[in-house]
Amino acid sequence: MNMLTTRKTFLPFALPSISEDAIEEVAQVLRSGWVTSGPKVKQFEMEFADFVGSPNAIAVNSATAGLHLALEAIGLTENDAVITSSITFTATTEVVCYFHAEPVLTDVDPINNLLTPELLQTTIDTRCVWDGKNLKTKSTGKQVKAVMPVHLAGHTCDMEGIQKIAKKYKLIIIEDAAHAFPAVHKNKMIGTWGDYTVFSFYATKGITTGEGGMITTANAASADRMRKMRLHGINRDAFNRPGWYYEVVDAGYKYNMTDIQAALGVVQLKESHAFWERRTEIAKHYNEEFKNLKGLILPKDDVNGQHSWHLYRVELDTKLAKMGRDSFVEELKDRNIGTSLHFIPIFEHPYYKKTFGFNRAEYPNACKMYDRAVSLPLFAGMTKTDEKDVIDAVKDLLG
Repeated sequence: MNMLTTRKTFLPFALPSISEDAIEEVAQVLRSGWVTSGPKVKQFEMEFADFVGSPNAIAVNSATAGLHLALEAIGLTENDAVITSSITFTATTEVVCYFHAEPVLTDVDPINNLLTPELLQTTIDTRCVWDGKNLKTKSTGKQVKAVMPVHLAGHTCDMEGIQKIAKKYKLIIIEDAAHAFPAVHKNKMIGTWGDYTVFSFYATKGITTGEGGMITTANAASADRMRKMRLHGINRDAFNRPGWYYEVVDAGYKYNMTDIQAALGVVQLKESHAFWERRTEIAKHYNEEFKNLKGLILPKDDVNGQHSWHLYRVELDTKLAKMGRDSFVEELKDRNIGTSLHFIPIFEHPYYKKTFGFNRAEYPNACKMYDRAVSLPLFAGMTKTDEKDVIDAVKDLLG
């Protein structure tokens, strides 16, 4: 291979964009003396709720905490099961395991690698039993209580189709929207489709608070419950506490967001549209430059809404590309171009294999994806030179 496209420095697949405004906002919080959950968290929650059009937004210290609190709010127990996608980060399924409940995995569609209404129905038909009132798993007889669709890479799931099936089988919808800010489905923002929606503000996400997450819901009672449970089950937070007295109403968790994080979030939210525009521009440029490359399957735009372009995921058709995915990743690394994989299927991880005995033969599309997918660099702070370096390297390898 020629090495014409080697960069001098390594380009990670994602980096956060932190403006001077954001740094100043955080500095003001640090100077204020109120650094934990306080006025900034309240401000961030209100502005985020307004942004996505939800009546309630509950800030937490991670999307994992958010998914956990949503499942706790619906009263999940060890007698229950939750259906979710086999292609997701472990957080989506590990929170189900916190309750000793059963995760039921669907395969994904071959194009966007999403949980679709068709695959949800197939999973219900093949792995569950419906008696007209209750949906139970064939494997353990546990009651299926919820479905957790995962909006992968920023492409939205068919929420209308999923809603219809969820209604039929009395399933609660908890959206894993870690990749889906600011995504739109059918002219409505992600954040208002499911009964609960959980966003991530991890370092590599569309907006970041370093670590952090947000839950949106129209259910006021659940929102109140999650606010208590995110801080030890205490019935009022320190910011609203008159004097020293408080009551612990349940054994809660330590899942609160700090004002330091929220300060970053407030500014990132203001800048989020510009971030999204830049990521979209890069994704479109990639699509244009890569469209004639043999063996490279490009991501599709979201015809049902607005793709958040959190990731730019491609797949290698190894026969046409004359190169395997792993070799492609290594060659790009040699050229100082970082990549990642989203995601290793849940059923491939030792813990899930051992605990639930998943059979990979039941997930042909997920297996195919796992052998071929790779995420190329995509983040708002990429320069035109960074962009060109990625394009040149990929063309050099596959042109």
